[in-house]
Amino acid sequence: MNNLDSIAGKIHKSLKEKDEARERMLPLCRDAIRYSSNAVRAVHRQEFELAVELLRSARSFLTDAGKAVNVNNELGNTGLIRDAQKELAEANITLALVTGKPIPEPAELGVDVAAYLNGLGEAVGELRRYLLDSMRKGDLSRGEELLSAMDDIYSVLVTMDFPDAITAGLRRTTDMVRGVLERTRSDLTLAMRQKDLEAKLEAYKKKDARSQPKRPRTKAAETETVVDKQEETETVQQEVPLLDQDEAKVYETLSEWRSRRASEETIAPNIIVRNSWLKEIIKLNPSTPRDLLVIKGFGERRANKYGRDIIQIIKKSQK
Repeated sequence: MNNLDSIAGKIHKSLKEKDEARERMLPLCRDAIRYSSNAVRAVHRQEFELAVELLRSARSFLTDAGKAVNVNNELGNTGLIRDAQKELAEANITLALVTGKPIPEPAELGVDVAAYLNGLGEAVGELRRYLLDSMRKGDLSRGEELLSAMDDIYSVLVTMDFPDAITAGLRRTTDMVRGVLERTRSDLTLAMRQKDLEAKLEAYKKKDARSQPKRPRTKAAETETVVDKQEETETVQQEVPLLDQDEAKVYETLSEWRSRRASEETIAPNIIVRNSWLKEIIKLNPSTPRDLLVIKGFGERRANKYGRDIIQIIKKSQK
């Protein structure tokens, strides 16, 4: 019993070191989680440069947390470390899928494979949110692409048939992904069918209007016919704007700006502004960014982010 005090002293010292390491780790993990969550929000706002900066900071915090518990390996497998790794993986994967880039690997992110797989599953929920936001704005252009990515992720997760003790509860995440995938497929199918039906109804109305019997060629009737033809022409131009020679030059200038901006942000040009939107903007000749909100699907975020540059380019081209 003479050595009991010595043993107790060593144990006390060891536990104190672990406690101090844990106290250093906790705020770093919380910061990593918070920055990762903010990065996901930036992705939904299409602020991709900000998302990259936030993820870089989150990765730095997580690295420092790993260093803080480097000597005490058992602390590296605690729930908070894995949660931070999962959030970091989720945010990076969401950003990659939304911007059309290859998704990063676990080693590239410096995260555990179990945390990575759970983050991969959580990214499906963020893709659904991004897709629903686009659908609400009338934009279905990336619907099939994002749904296919969600389906691919589920196909991978369902093959990871290992005990939850190894995969950190992946089976529960996989079940969640399946439900999200089915709901999203149903919502997207309904939206696409509705849009197709609206297009067919519009085409039928135009065809029915053209097939109406001609009225007597009185002077009043001739005047009314001219007005009808003008309205029909304006409708067609609104759907597919036709540009004159000067407007075509403005369109080329805006296209060059869009390509440069897309290269700087490492995203596809059509994510910034679609071709049809460029033509509508030129016809609109906006004075303020808020004028761009009349264009269906353009959105307030794009108007705030790109509106001033677009207006400045149009004004310079008109001089």
